Amino acid sequence: MLTMTPARWLLVLSLALSLLVVGPPPAAHAQAGGVTLNLVSWSYGVEIVRDNLGKFQQRYPGVSVNYSDFSWATYHDAMVARFVSKTPTDVLYSSDHWLQEWAAAGWIIPIDESFPQVRPYLSEYSPFVREALTYKGRIYGTPYYADTFIFVYNTDHLQRAGFTAPPATLDELTKQAEAIKAKGIAEFPIVLGWGQQDPFSIESFTALVFAQRNGLLFDKDLNPVFRAPGSAAEKVVTWAADALGSKKILSPTSLQAANVDQIRALQSGAATFGIIPSYSLAVLNDPGQTQQAGKFKIGLMPGESRATVGFIRFYAISSQVPRRGKEAMTAAWNFLDYFGGKTDGEYRITKRWSLEKGLGFAQTALFADKDIRAAFGKWADVDMLQKQAQLARAKEGMTPYYGTWDVFSRAELHKAYLGQQKPVETLANMAKKWEELKAKAK
Repeated sequence: MLTMTPARWLLVLSLALSLLVVGPPPAAHAQAGGVTLNLVSWSYGVEIVRDNLGKFQQRYPGVSVNYSDFSWATYHDAMVARFVSKTPTDVLYSSDHWLQEWAAAGWIIPIDESFPQVRPYLSEYSPFVREALTYKGRIYGTPYYADTFIFVYNTDHLQRAGFTAPPATLDELTKQAEAIKAKGIAEFPIVLGWGQQDPFSIESFTALVFAQRNGLLFDKDLNPVFRAPGSAAEKVVTWAADALGSKKILSPTSLQAANVDQIRALQSGAATFGIIPSYSLAVLNDPGQTQQAGKFKIGLMPGESRATVGFIRFYAISSQVPRRGKEAMTAAWNFLDYFGGKTDGEYRITKRWSLEKGLGFAQTALFADKDIRAAFGKWADVDMLQKQAQLARAKEGMTPYYGTWDVFSRAELHKAYLGQQKPVETLANMAKKWEELKAKAK
């Protein structure tokens, strides 16, 4: 999702040069009848990854894995540097918002032609997952996890304000927030992670757009429809500007907040409503972390359609692997299948992430899994999670230039929220930028 500006390319090139000067890790190659793979991930649950790698190598004793990880904040640029410098990289974590950039550059490969055994899995995925794994009709990986943005609310705050159900529309959200503010329960009842540096900010904005009637950003030909008068996007931007400005029900910290800051505001009881990836609800309702635990519930996204954004992170194979031959390709597929597919008929690794970390999943059948229902049931209404997931849609506009447009749009949206320009001007500027990028890409 990060834009490749000249400054960012300079950073990537310096990272690539440093890899060449220091020297890359050993290349993946066949050794004593085996294959060594280089795995790269972002730094999350590293101990679980290492333990899973140990189990994988026991199952496939002919394969060994060199493992490197980078922070999420630097992961995109670190990976681009590895690709540019041809640092040995075989299997890696990727994300739906980088798929088109990396696939168009030839840095990762489609897997469905070489490994048609991936196709039976597709019918088991939520529709947004299939779409998010696809570029030009080809499948590019197996899911690490999948999630949706959800609308959460503090049940205690609602009860104290006299409400028995969460808001179903933006108008109802405004009325409930005004009542909560008037009763002194929370000065700013709504908090959102809309900091310009947070990649989630455009996704939670998109989730609100999707939830409205005719909630589209682009048409099938990737023309921006959000600038049309009365569009769902205009409705959301106007609502946000009013909530922040005249009504003062949206916390001003929202424009600097990342997801973690939003969580802290909700945990402290300073806010009532938020939009978060569903796995964050496990943190909100963790009794070891806050006195507000157990008070947060899911309401469907406020709007006429109640839709939301679904997103995925996935395991991919780099384009370096086919050049190494059949053994390396088979080892790489075995990795993707073990980590993102079934082992002995069960999504073993996916379930582990769900049970131990509360991560969402791509496979709809897991909503009925008794272990997951028991674990997730401690912090969420599993049926409501499933209902929102069924209404989820993949992000629109996933092109190699989406990242550049995203970063531009975050700044433009802030101008509208702060009343520095009208919502229609912001949306017109966003559309103009999109059309410029689209024309350059042709």
